[in-house]
Amino acid sequence: MQKVGNNLYVICHLWVFLGLLAQGISQKHYTRARMLELREDVRRMFQHAYDGYLTHASNYDELRPLTCDGHDTWGSYSLTLIDALDTLATMGNFTEFQRVFTLLTKKMNFDRDINVSVFETNIRIVGGLLSAHLLSRRAGVAPEPGWPCQGPLLRMAEDVARRLLPAFDTNTGMPYGTVNLRYGVPKGETPVTCTAGVGTFLVEFGTLSRLTGNKIYEEVALQAVYALWEHRSPIGLFGNHIDVQSGRWTALDSGIGAGVDSLFEYLVKAAILLNRPELLELFHEARAAIDKYMRKEDWYVWVGMNKGHVTLPVFQSLEAFWPGILSIIGDTEPAMRTIVRYISVWKKYGFLPEFYNIAAGEASPDREVYPLRPELIESAMYLYRSTKNEYLLELGERVLESLEFSAKTKCGYATIRNVLTHEKENRMESFFLAETSKYLYLLFDSDNFLHSDGAQGELVETEENACVVQAGAYIFNTEAHPMDMSALHCCHDHNEDIFGSLDLQRLSANAIFKRSREQQLVEQEHWVPQCQSQDFPNYDAEPIPDRDRDRDRDQEKGKHSTTMAVDIEVFDEFEQPVGDVLVSNFERIREERELNQSLLQIKVLRNQLTVSDLDEFFARRRENFASTTDALNYVLAFMGKFTMDVAFIRGLQLYDSNISNFLGAGAQKEYEERMRSLWELYALEQQYAANVLLIQHLQLLSFQTDGEVMRTHLAEVLDGLDRQQDPLHTQLEIAALADSFSHANSTPQVGDIDQAILKACVGYEIALMNTTAMQAFVHRIYLMGTKDAAPSFSPLLDPVELGTLKVVQLKPPEQRELFKYTRRLVTFRKRMSETVDRLQTLMQKLTPTKEKAVAVATATAQPAVVPAEAPPAPNTNTEVREKAVQPELKQQKESEEQVVDSEEGSVWSQFVQTILRKTTVQRVKFDEALLQEKTRKALEKHSHDENPRELFTCQRPEFIEQFAYREFYPVT
Repeated sequence: MQKVGNNLYVICHLWVFLGLLAQGISQKHYTRARMLELREDVRRMFQHAYDGYLTHASNYDELRPLTCDGHDTWGSYSLTLIDALDTLATMGNFTEFQRVFTLLTKKMNFDRDINVSVFETNIRIVGGLLSAHLLSRRAGVAPEPGWPCQGPLLRMAEDVARRLLPAFDTNTGMPYGTVNLRYGVPKGETPVTCTAGVGTFLVEFGTLSRLTGNKIYEEVALQAVYALWEHRSPIGLFGNHIDVQSGRWTALDSGIGAGVDSLFEYLVKAAILLNRPELLELFHEARAAIDKYMRKEDWYVWVGMNKGHVTLPVFQSLEAFWPGILSIIGDTEPAMRTIVRYISVWKKYGFLPEFYNIAAGEASPDREVYPLRPELIESAMYLYRSTKNEYLLELGERVLESLEFSAKTKCGYATIRNVLTHEKENRMESFFLAETSKYLYLLFDSDNFLHSDGAQGELVETEENACVVQAGAYIFNTEAHPMDMSALHCCHDHNEDIFGSLDLQRLSANAIFKRSREQQLVEQEHWVPQCQSQDFPNYDAEPIPDRDRDRDRDQEKGKHSTTMAVDIEVFDEFEQPVGDVLVSNFERIREERELNQSLLQIKVLRNQLTVSDLDEFFARRRENFASTTDALNYVLAFMGKFTMDVAFIRGLQLYDSNISNFLGAGAQKEYEERMRSLWELYALEQQYAANVLLIQHLQLLSFQTDGEVMRTHLAEVLDGLDRQQDPLHTQLEIAALADSFSHANSTPQVGDIDQAILKACVGYEIALMNTTAMQAFVHRIYLMGTKDAAPSFSPLLDPVELGTLKVVQLKPPEQRELFKYTRRLVTFRKRMSETVDRLQTLMQKLTPTKEKAVAVATATAQPAVVPAEAPPAPNTNTEVREKAVQPELKQQKESEEQVVDSEEGSVWSQFVQTILRKTTVQRVKFDEALLQEKTRKALEKHSHDENPRELFTCQRPEFIEQFAYREFYPVT
């Protein structure tokens, strides 16, 4: 009996323990001293990663923590340095802040001919510069006169923002996804961008407008949000990608994660920062649809935007921001329930995978990566500030332990490639220093100035007024860059005199009270309670009998209408119809999944490469093999046995981006589109190399001469590629060709085409037997894939032994497949040359010659009858005569220049240049004033929108709202 009682006692305690975990109640107590210890641990983590970046990658955007070097990712402007600047101020490292501040002020220049992401540049660069500008005074930087409305980082932020403005010059006001910092939107830029890329500008651009007084930034950001809002589905949901020119949705999945997340975040934060309650109304309306269709037992799934049916039952790590947003608006109970769900995934793996299949209860295949994202810690920080629940501190401690144990390297912290195995990837994104470290630090630092409640501030005097700064509240952008809300009010009034045009008599106490009272009485008389939405259809209304008859009449009229069909078939540079390419892009995600689950699993069995396999491979020596053939067979078998997933191929950055300069962007897509064995990757690289060398040898990209000569040369190249190459008979001939081919240091002159093709073919055949090159390829994977020092390798076969191997010669179909990239390039250039020749012929027929045009222009400029001019007398003043003739010569010269200009700028000429892409990069015509005028006109229809605020289920009368929201209460 006593034993049974003890068992029941244990079971009851276990049940209580599990219940506490489910409710998010911590089993640990954190003293102030313990929190400070954890805060200092975070500081050391940040400093280790920051020092690694400065030492190994300060001239690059990001650090590669496994190889301890750097690489450019978003724009080649020392991204991490800017992104981490306000974190230095947050942690009190003012000395380093001042050093970087001075460095940026002296050396940073954004006038560069580079294409950048509008979204990423805004949140990381513009946001980082604005935040650093607002924190510079606290960090000990001597402010210049007029601060915070003036300052070098503020001017730098505005310079970058102005370079992003051309992206907003679209039919809808929604911005393009890419812009060139010097020339504007690149020609041919896709109009499709993600939803978050449209709605994530209000915090940065609003701050910039309030600090500088230039309204255009806030206005274009606001118009982009309204345009996106107008295109939401009938059930109130947003898709994932949209065409910014037409407003057509191209991806119809709706969720709160990747591609959409920061839209909802900015509706809340911009409403607070910019004092725009209408944005908060939009968020509440959007949230109602989210809770109705996406929320499933405190998880949020992906649904179809039009019908609300579940399409993807997954949790994405980017969705972890949502509890933090709910905390900001005060809805902490559902926020805690949701974050407990997310924490359960963290506890299962030690990290959050990018995709977690809720139904299966496991990380989604090929989505097991964790790139050191901050969203879960961000929500924990917000919720702890609201609830003081120590369960969230326990989460922060566990996160810190996981990062130190599994992600730390000798020079930084690495992305976790697979949360199941905790393998590392050679990348440390800038947001690890900008967000993850900062939110962890703030979680444990309860007294940090960024937690200010506005009770204290600093008085700043300017020439015209005085204002309070550094009082908070601080609003973080989606890259965790804090904006001082008090500073915005300081500069807004200073730069814009809102009282200058006001009729002060109308604003007197008695006048305001009188008008308000009259309006309230009028509205009281006409007000009728409305307990249901005005959007509901009136089912009691009589049907309109003529509606069906009108529709039938329109359909009948359409049958007899005449239309002109224009059959135009457009091809891209890869000889694919553009329409087919567009359709294939829509189906890409579904086809990739089906391909990976069916064909690839049959032909390429998944056998992931490990460090142990690599160590065993490089431990082999020549004496382990009886013959050269045995050594070759071993290497071939090893490379054919192991595979590389798409995430591995992309993460290791095996593809050489220089190849795209010769073969186009399609080569990289092909290289990284699916799982491949090591042998397939190696063979594909050699195929690329053979095509690149052939293109260089035949000068296909640099061949410049008249059209007919170029077309003849291209036709000869095509004939050479189509002809069957004679096989070589002796190994000596193979060796001789290979030697001459490998020692060609400079680009050969155009010569025997067949010989060039043969050399490239032989080089490829030899590469497929070259065990040393294969070892070097595997060694490169070892270096890129692990932080461990890769062992040096000795070639299994020396050059003499390699020469004894029998080279397998390619068959004609294999030769044709080998040079498909060269054939594609030649065919494209030949077709374009022929097209241009035909268009120029049309131009000559349709456009008058220069001599005729000049003659016509001259005849038009001169009078119809010109009297004969008498010969000048001996004493005639030649200077006077020249002045008399000068107006006629000037008029004739202007006519000739107009003709020349009309020729150069004709429609046909521009069309030819566009097709050939021969024009140099030119600044796209962009008028900032015109964009502002167009934006303000679009915003007019929203300026008087009545956003009804509802109490329970019935709408309150507006006269009550106006009285309650009025800031001035005069004495009666």
